[in-house]
Amino acid sequence: MNERIDPRVEIGVALMLILIASLALFGAKDLPPGRFEPLGSAPVPRAVAGMILLLSLWIIVRALIDKRPIATAAADRYLDAGAVLLLTLLFVAAMHYRLATFAILTTLYLTATIGFLVRFRRHQLPWVIGIAAATGFGFQYVFTRVFVVDLPGL
Repeated sequence: MNERIDPRVEIGVALMLILIASLALFGAKDLPPGRFEPLGSAPVPRAVAGMILLLSLWIIVRALIDKRPIATAAADRYLDAGAVLLLTLLFVAAMHYRLATFAILTTLYLTATIGFLVRFRRHQLPWVIGIAAATGFGFQYVFTRVFVVDLPGL
């Protein structure tokens, strides 16, 4: 059971993430300076995009040097990927249209995404909801109170 994902898939996903992170870096250059603190709102997206770039490059390197046998693709892996993609697009759209606060939308998104990936097993749902709520509300607190970043939402 020591098989790996097809390296072409890993490299393809990493290249897509590099493209998205590069676009985020390009877009972050136009963010205005901060009103209440010297850093402004650009360092957080720049740092996240930089981390995504570095991790994506590491995925490519690892995929190229890994010699384990390639696992056969299961149909539910594609279903998982499609569901996560759809949930992510819905999350971004909900954030864009400000349907709820950042904390609530993030909690719902993480609950749905993680829950889907663990097949909504009853014994894992309390952990899923707890982690999602702690992450959503924790991030909102850290971003608004510590980093003083304006988050989308109501």
